[in-house]
Parts: sequence; structure tokens; C-alpha cells
Amino acid sequence: MEIFWININKLNYKKFLSEITKFEEKNIIFTPNPEILLKTTDNKKFKSLIKKASYLTPDWIWLFLAFQIIDSNSKLLSIILLPYYFFNIIFRKNYLYKKYWDRICWSDLTKDLLDVSSNQKIKITILDLYIPEDKNKVISQKTFKKDLEAKYSNLEFDYFIYNPDKKDEIINKIKTSKSKILFSTLWMQKQEESIIEIMKECNNIKLWLWIWSSFDYIIWFQKRAPKLWRTFWIEWLYRLLTGPQKINRLKRLYNAIFVFIFQIIKNK
Repeated sequence: MEIFWININKLNYKKFLSEITKFEEKNIIFTPNPEILLKTTDNKKFKSLIKKASYLTPDWIWLFLAFQIIDSNSKLLSIILLPYYFFNIIFRKNYLYKKYWDRICWSDLTKDLLDVSSNQKIKITILDLYIPEDKNKVISQKTFKKDLEAKYSNLEFDYFIYNPDKKDEIINKIKTSKSKILFSTLWMQKQEESIIEIMKECNNIKLWLWIWSSFDYIIWFQKRAPKLWRTFWIEWLYRLLTGPQKINRLKRLYNAIFVFIFQIIKNK
């Protein structure tokens, strides 16, 4: 399925996880959300970076709304059927999975890859955000290794705070390590640029992926939405209600829902 001329892969999650953990070839995994896809419409450089991924996997629920709109016969019909599409998202997820493909949530994928790495003794590398002005994040980063080791005692990993001024030093350490998986938590576009750049030099890494704030949930820096919220695909609402920077989150949600869906219908 193409959204803004970017092909989102059709995948079964279990088969997908099994395939990428064979580590037989290099794979880059990006999980574009509506905000990212919108950015590609007016940023050609960013779009070219996105297209370099081996897999572009569907995560956010609004992508499944977009899939239904794209499949409708006309713009007018897609507008009329919007309530039905929302109903499918909340109550007929299995129908959507069967018709399109599995939703691949980056938080779940991160956890599953950590389990595989821990069980199979596969070393990983983690690139974290460099935001010295965020005091809470800095405190979390100081205890990150200890917190992750407490959750995964058998996991072997390198952890780097990706300061651009130390980029060459970090890349050199990665390519001389035994790591096979690289997780990036950097911001949009920076994470894609860093992954593509490191991929060119680090032949030891076989799996590269962005995972946003997944590790914040794993080490309990942030509390993830309860399972019931995730079951009904309203984890985004839980983060809005419980997280900081509500005005900024509202702006992002407005773009991710209303602007995104408007552009999908407009470009249909």
C-alpha cells in the first residue's frame, strides 16, 4: 500500500520477526507514522532517506484509517464512510489485519528483539538522544545502563548518547564492536540520517531500526499505556492524558489525524 508514493510493507509480524533475526543480511527498519509521512510531502531529502529502508512497517492506527480511505472508490464515498472506518479500527482490528497486514508497534518490536538478543547472546548498540537541556532525561541517561541490566541481566550492549560532536568516535566504537543490532532513539530525520551514515561504515551491524521512546518504557522512565488501552489502539490518548507538553502533543495529534487524513483524501 502506497501513502504519498511511499510503499508500506505488507507483513505478518511473526514471520517478519523470524526473518530479520536470522541476521543473514543487512536490514534497515523504519516505522513511519502520519507525522513522518506528512514531512516527506515537502522534504525530498527526507523522503529519499525513508525510501532507503529495507522495511517500512505500519505502526500508528491512523495508517489503517488511511488504508481504508485509499481502498474506497471515491473521495466522496471515503468521507461518508469515515465513521465506519473508525469503527473498524476500534472493534474490527482482526478484519483490518486480514485485509491489509499486521500492525507492527515499535515498542513491541523493541521488546521482542531484546528478548531474542538476551536469549541468543547477541550484542546490541543503542543510540540515545543528546538533549542536555532536558534535566529529567539526563538523569535517566545516567542510570540507563544499570536500569536496563536490571531488566535484562544476560543482555550485552553498548550505550551511546549521540552527541554530534563525538560522531566519529561513536561510529568507530560501533564498527569495532561485536554488535549486530543498532537501535536509534534520535528525533525524526536525525535518526534516519544517523542510521544511513553508520550503516555505510559498520559491516558488523545487520539490523538497524528507529524505536523512538521504546527504551523509556522498558526502563520505566515513562509509563506505557495499560494493555486495555493498547488493545483498543488508544495508546496515543493515554500518552496525551498522562504525559507532559500537552499543547505540543495536541498540535502533533492534530497533524497526525486531521491534516494527515485531509491530505490522504485530497491526494486520493
